[in-house]
Amino acid sequence: MVLDRIYMIPHGDEIIDQPNGESRRMNSEISGISHEDHSDVIVILSPHGINLSRNIGIINTERFKSNTRLKSVNLDEYWVNERRLCEKIIGETGDIGEEVRYVTYSGDESVFPIDFGTAIPLHFFSRREIVVIGQSRKVRNEDQISFGSMLAKAIMNYERKVSVIFSADQAHTHSREGPYGYSPRADQYEQILRRCLEENNFSAMENIDPEIVEEGKPDSYWNILVMDGLLKQSGKSMRFIYGYVEKYFGMMLAVSK
Repeated sequence: MVLDRIYMIPHGDEIIDQPNGESRRMNSEISGISHEDHSDVIVILSPHGINLSRNIGIINTERFKSNTRLKSVNLDEYWVNERRLCEKIIGETGDIGEEVRYVTYSGDESVFPIDFGTAIPLHFFSRREIVVIGQSRKVRNEDQISFGSMLAKAIMNYERKVSVIFSADQAHTHSREGPYGYSPRADQYEQILRRCLEENNFSAMENIDPEIVEEGKPDSYWNILVMDGLLKQSGKSMRFIYGYVEKYFGMMLAVSK
């Protein structure tokens, strides 16, 4: 197989704008691991892009265009879709994955606008072909895990070197001053995830109390279930690198060993 690396990378603006010491360290850590990446293609899954009610969307256009405006920089970039891998993933993921098109299948107008959850992690990597996958929070947990397993199989049957980014911020209820208020479930959610990463066993995430997810308000949970399936199928494990709370939401960085 040619699955090179698996990443869990946050997408808060702060990791590029770097307003404080924690964000500067996160920027440095992401920059360090991304510069060591030698994959030919990046598959990236974001919670803020295409979000279907029943399936997980796989975007099949010729190109992607980001237009994310931050305080320090505008992420105004084009990326090319690796359509052969994209269509392998569509074929492999069956009834859980769903092909998404935009405007037209090919030509100059076949450009999908990508979200900040995709653009910010990609900003740390040199330009190459990508595949962009969305998130569905309505898909059953076991199907999220199955999707990750099938994603791994599609990559295994592809000859070029692939890295996979799970774009994810963590709980969003760390502060009463934040837009979602405070809940002790935020810290509880992140402690469970940290243990799962360190022990390479995500059963606690598979069986987590739904109230912890609802009250902690992560955007990572569904992508982590997909990552769980990918890790199981590939035999890889994750290494936690760094995490902190930015105002009201948590950010964690991890990479496969």
